[in-house]
Amino acid sequence: MLTFLTGQKLSDAQIQLLSGHASKKSLEVYQHLSLDAVDAAYQQAVRFIDL
Repeated sequence: MLTFLTGQKLSDAQIQLLSGHASKKSLEVYQHLSLDAVDAAYQQAVRFIDL
């Protein structure tokens, strides 16, 4: 769920509130980048380089 919420462009503070975690640091254990997010960042970087 936290990975999904991260992909929805919610802030860490919003995700922290929704998950009930006391600290943003504790979210790092559960948050992971999706392959779609990694691919999107890569595609954006490639477009920037091609300019």
